[in-house]
Amino acid sequence: MKRPPAIPVPPPESAVPTRVTGKRPAGIAAPVRPIAEQKPLQKPVPGAVPNREQKSLADALQGAARDPGLDAASTSAPKPVPTSAPRSAPTPPLNAQRAQRAAEAEARAAEARAEKDMRAAERQRRHYERSEARRFTERSRRRRLGWLVSLGVVVALVLVVVFTAYSPMFAVRTVAIEGTSRVDAAAVQTALSAQLGKPLALVDYGAIEADLSAFPLIQSYSTESQLPNTLVVHIVERSPVGQIASGTGFDLVDPAGVTVQHTEQQTAGFPVIDLAGGQLGGPGFLASTTVLRTLPAELLAKVGSVSAATPDSVTLVLNGGAQKVIWGSAESSSLKALVLDKLIGTQNPDSRLTYDVSSPESPVIT
Repeated sequence: MKRPPAIPVPPPESAVPTRVTGKRPAGIAAPVRPIAEQKPLQKPVPGAVPNREQKSLADALQGAARDPGLDAASTSAPKPVPTSAPRSAPTPPLNAQRAQRAAEAEARAAEARAEKDMRAAERQRRHYERSEARRFTERSRRRRLGWLVSLGVVVALVLVVVFTAYSPMFAVRTVAIEGTSRVDAAAVQTALSAQLGKPLALVDYGAIEADLSAFPLIQSYSTESQLPNTLVVHIVERSPVGQIASGTGFDLVDPAGVTVQHTEQQTAGFPVIDLAGGQLGGPGFLASTTVLRTLPAELLAKVGSVSAATPDSVTLVLNGGAQKVIWGSAESSSLKALVLDKLIGTQNPDSRLTYDVSSPESPVIT
């Protein structure tokens, strides 16, 4: 059955809804969705500067939602302001990226190796410092130990000396005299009795010298301490080299002119010293005694007397008085004695002769 032509046929409904282009009647406000349901007008672009106008619009919409009396015209959504998207940086080539990553990995490996070397060097430095410190400490300890040992030895020696000096265990109880023949040993012991009871380290040697000076026959002396209680005095007596005639006999004298012994008769083996007007201990006397001391024992036994007016005029008279020797000075006495001994051996001892050996290289016999 057909529709009558007067009735218009409605167009078929489309599946796609059509957009109404008509204007909204005046006085009707557009519906406003909540702020949380509103979608952003534009996706944020990384690195882009935020649009202040959009922020102001959002604030205005929130205000309109809170105050429905606002005019719809004032709350109408403005058109979005187009913003330009930032231009992306050009992508480097793939090989360059790989090279860059390899360089970065190599740099990290080099840095790790450098840090490892630094740690090894630091450990080595600390080890060296510790070894040096130990060596220095050991050297200091040995030096300190040596000083302590030396100090201990010194202190021990001081204590021993002090104990020896002041201990009554080492006091002098015996004075021994050695080397005397003409000197009375008992008299010497009596003179040194003041040292008895004193410690050996505190013996007064000045007092000993003063006490022994009273004995003219003592030429020199020395002392020796023998532990625990003995003081030994070694005496060297004066030895006579000749004799001088005196009013009551003869005096045996040593080279210094000190009388060693007085006798009433002439003593054999000691020539008579004629001062020849000089003094005992004068230049002539000293020259004569010097010559007598240099003569050998066999030749000295043949000399009966000696005289010297001056140091250069020493004259010897042999036993018996028949032969005389002109000696001269005391110089070259050993050579003169050797020449004289040979000359005497060639002559008759009973002959009256004079031997001149003042020049030993050219002796003369008259």
